Amino acid sequence: MNFNLSPLDEPDMTSRRVWQQRAVLAVLLGVLAGLTWRKWGDPVVDFGCELYVPWQITQGKHLYRDMVWLGGPLAQYGNALAFAVFGVSLTTLIWVNLVLLALLTELIRGYFARCVSPLAGLVAGLLFLSLFAFGQYGPLANYNYLTPYRHEPVRGVLLAVGALCAATHAWQLRAENGTPAARRMGWWLGLSGLLFGGVCLTKLEITLAAGLALLAGFVVGMARLGIRGQFLWKLSGWFLGGTLVLPVGFVAYLALHMPLTLALRGALGNLATVLTANPAQQAFYRQVLGLDTWAQHVTDITTGCGFVSLAGLVVLAGERWLPHRWHRAGALVGALSSGWLAYRFVPWERFAKPFPVLLALTAVGLIYAVRQETDRDRLGRRWLPLLMWNLLALVLIGRLGLAARLYHYGFVLAFPAFLLLALMVLFVLPAVLRGQPSGTGRLTSGVAAGFLLVCVTAHLQFAFYHYEKKTQPVGLGGDHLLAYGPRWTRVGRVLAETIAGLDQSLPPEATLLVLPEGITLNYWLRRTCPTSFLVFDPYYLSAGGGEAAVVAELERHPPDVIALIRTDMREYGVGWFGEDPNYGRQVMVWVLQRYEVAQVFGKWEDFGVVLFRRRAADPPPVPMMGSPAVSPGQVNHYESPHKRFCRARAVCRGLSKS
Repeated sequence: MNFNLSPLDEPDMTSRRVWQQRAVLAVLLGVLAGLTWRKWGDPVVDFGCELYVPWQITQGKHLYRDMVWLGGPLAQYGNALAFAVFGVSLTTLIWVNLVLLALLTELIRGYFARCVSPLAGLVAGLLFLSLFAFGQYGPLANYNYLTPYRHEPVRGVLLAVGALCAATHAWQLRAENGTPAARRMGWWLGLSGLLFGGVCLTKLEITLAAGLALLAGFVVGMARLGIRGQFLWKLSGWFLGGTLVLPVGFVAYLALHMPLTLALRGALGNLATVLTANPAQQAFYRQVLGLDTWAQHVTDITTGCGFVSLAGLVVLAGERWLPHRWHRAGALVGALSSGWLAYRFVPWERFAKPFPVLLALTAVGLIYAVRQETDRDRLGRRWLPLLMWNLLALVLIGRLGLAARLYHYGFVLAFPAFLLLALMVLFVLPAVLRGQPSGTGRLTSGVAAGFLLVCVTAHLQFAFYHYEKKTQPVGLGGDHLLAYGPRWTRVGRVLAETIAGLDQSLPPEATLLVLPEGITLNYWLRRTCPTSFLVFDPYYLSAGGGEAAVVAELERHPPDVIALIRTDMREYGVGWFGEDPNYGRQVMVWVLQRYEVAQVFGKWEDFGVVLFRRRAADPPPVPMMGSPAVSPGQVNHYESPHKRFCRARAVCRGLSKS
């Protein structure tokens, strides 16, 4: 069987058409960025590390030696370089990420424009920008490409897509050893290896996904494109040589500033963390993988696969039995019907759960197409790139276990899967059907287009439902972002008051420790954290050595001021920091022995920031310049409504005395 696509789907890569598509995507990127400007990033959870860490690197500190870090070094040192060149500011990071987002969008467009069609490339770019780049489908604003919860996955997926693009360029060259095309092939594979080496310095799951995809490209490319002998070893050398450049370079650089074993551990990224902290045993990651309610997830997957199968059978039956003269009208009716049904009945928070099963079936079909294809040019240009992308998508979304989704971590881990499945049903499958006597593919394209249009509309509504609530500025100058307004939550206003108060009261040399999350305060105030721990969630604590390690560091480097932020950690299976005997108790024992309440912002039961200063008996205290005296009414206002915290405080005092 020959999987020829229709001549209408053959790439038309004229310069004018390419630049028109780039202009459309650039306009959409600009519009979405303008409508959501500075409304990305959570002021308390996660994102503060992405500002604090590169700033501290510019001050002479290093990951792993001075700051506990669970990912690879590439993203943070890259951000530090941007800070060093363009200035330490959130604005700098925004513009760097905008440029890299535009680059990723172009790589996606170009990839599918070459292996499917120019229109498919444009649609892929539009879907990526609309659904993933600026998405916010829940209260937290950390799952986008401008202020992500961590830059490692965002940088890793950019490098992975780049590595696949370079590899597919190589396989599209029909070269023999010693020819100019062979040299270009070697350069492309060397570039692919260089980018893959960068992926290895980010996140483990992205490394595994990109590695499997590139390995499949090598195996199929060498076997089906007739590359043998010395030329095979030469090309392999190009790729492996490129792969080693960045990891070896980073290990050598880090080894200049820390022991070699620590540098090697850091370069391995979160592989070492996974081996030591065992995230599968953490309540948070069990929830991420869907292991906490696995039966419900399996039911959702089965139900979703059933609906997809039923819809597929109906559409294929229409392609087979509907007279050709009715296919245009059928496509319109199919688009309207699928759009209406999707808008009314699809549970958008669960509709992605069947994706891993669908991707596995798609991989089987693409492997069959690769085996059956006899045209080497079509194999290298179409089926091999699609297979490589499929494997990348399958491993990435497999990281979500039974709970595949577009929101949360899905903004990185699910977007390759969504794009591939969307383009397969919108372009590739209809093109294959056009090659058969009984089908035109129009009905399939129509049904897919209706569903995708409603999917984009629904998700944009979700995102802007949250974006329109963000009116409260938090932060200073070029570092400010917009948080939820006081009508929705007091978090933004309380943090703004805290920053204003501490900016006036803390001496420049004072150190500040924020518990359990909120190191954004350190960055906004430009006050250093005296410990190597940057956050204190249960997983981070476990990976960094536990609370005993934190207390040991506090003994060596006691902070001048401690800020305790009311942060809900129930997703980790624990209670409030210090109140739960299994979470934060040892640290709070140490704090309450040596520090006393100095000032309170907000209301503890709602959202509050409690500032502690050293007791007079523990010299040398750093005075909080200009800070107003805490009246008995303020202390009572803090103590009276917060009985649980006070009980924990009393327990801590009792434990410390014993």
